[in-house]
Amino acid sequence: YSSLRNPYFGDLHVHTAFSLDASTQGTRNTPRDAYRFARGQPLGIQPYDAEGHPLRRLQLARPLDFAAVTDHAEMFGELTICQSPDLPGYDSAICIIYRRWPRLAFYMMNSRSTNSEAPVRYNFCGPDGEDCRAAALTPWRVIQQAAEAAYDRSSACSFTTFVGYEWTGGPGTNNIHRNVLFRNDAVPELPITYFETPTPQGLWRRLTSECLEGLPGCDVLTIPHNS
Repeated sequence: YSSLRNPYFGDLHVHTAFSLDASTQGTRNTPRDAYRFARGQPLGIQPYDAEGHPLRRLQLARPLDFAAVTDHAEMFGELTICQSPDLPGYDSAICIIYRRWPRLAFYMMNSRSTNSEAPVRYNFCGPDGEDCRAAALTPWRVIQQAAEAAYDRSSACSFTTFVGYEWTGGPGTNNIHRNVLFRNDAVPELPITYFETPTPQGLWRRLTSECLEGLPGCDVLTIPHNS
């Protein structure tokens, strides 16, 4: 807080390797990398050489004051499974396509998860998608940990983070995405995604019951993205 009402500059829409679209475009950076970049450190990006070294580097001329990683939450579990040989589903056809032909996988997986008015999970997700929801706990926990690690809680308060994600709906190819931002570290166990709630009104109802009314200290804001 500043009594002089200083302006602050930040980015509330950032994707990392946890997002289907970013990962299938060759993004390897994690939420921690994204926050380091926002704070002014250089960032290596695709393409990568045979040893995995980035062939390009970017750096902000001026570090940001705040940021939020808002990865597409709909495929958190599926991408985790496709990248984890020890998890059931790793050898599924769509996971093989994801690893070998990522751009093709993007269109196949995206159309299944966001462009249908009744999105359907893959069979390897188990009954009612429980296996994919369980796998989604890992990236969601990493996102929260990265936000906390980057938050400057000293008296300088030089950088602020927000835990968040993108709710990704596209019925009939109409983009009704929402960035979901939480006020603090009191957040639901898992993001509420388009799989479970395929309307903005349903998202707001779930956020009311599971955050505003159901979780002490939880507060949330949704922002339309490209709607």
